[in-house]
Amino acid sequence: MELIDDTKKFNVIYKKYFKEYFDKPLKKDGFYKKGTINFLRLNKLGMVESLNFQRHYDELTINYSVRPTWCGATKDSITLGDRLGKFIEPKGSWWNLRTEEEIKESMEIMLEIIQTKLYAWFKKMEDENEVIELIFKSYQYTMIYAYITQAATMAKFKRYDDILQYVEKVKKEYSTYEEEEIKESEWLQNIMKEAPILEEKVREGHKAIGEYIIEREKQSLRELKLEKLIKE
Repeated sequence: MELIDDTKKFNVIYKKYFKEYFDKPLKKDGFYKKGTINFLRLNKLGMVESLNFQRHYDELTINYSVRPTWCGATKDSITLGDRLGKFIEPKGSWWNLRTEEEIKESMEIMLEIIQTKLYAWFKKMEDENEVIELIFKSYQYTMIYAYITQAATMAKFKRYDDILQYVEKVKKEYSTYEEEEIKESEWLQNIMKEAPILEEKVREGHKAIGEYIIEREKQSLRELKLEKLIKE
């Protein structure tokens, strides 16, 4: 197999197969392409499913994630996912693109993993209990993120009796931060803007909670510049 040592030639071949193995199939599967390396779509819960292609010279990997849109404070923070190599051994693999044959073979394998194992994982993330568990695991090192996201998630899934317990946990965790750290941390300030809103919506009733979540999801997509994903 002949190594591709000419950058211009490599880019032509790479783009050709990228279009064949990713652009067309992923668009057919309902993804919207943002820029040149990101593919996005909404699942039935209103979470953004994301594929991010990362190339380093003659190697390629894919980062995947789901992102809740119903929590404004964490909409653009840590996403919930991993690398495509998680589904194979050894985990975290990069695929080689050293020759035209390798480009074609690697992309074919990656597409197969996406459409089988990754799509199965995306489907799993349409289960409310799976989402709740994943959020807690993913934010365990910054618990205030976990608590505000879980509070909004309880509102999203109409588990009304559980909203305030997470709001209280947000407040308790917030009290552990130093005043100077709070002043310098916009993300902390955003969390403490959202918590009182959820409290207020609980007082206003179930209808108000539902309306707030719907608008919050749309606003998150606007703020993430993903207006094309908004479903009216």
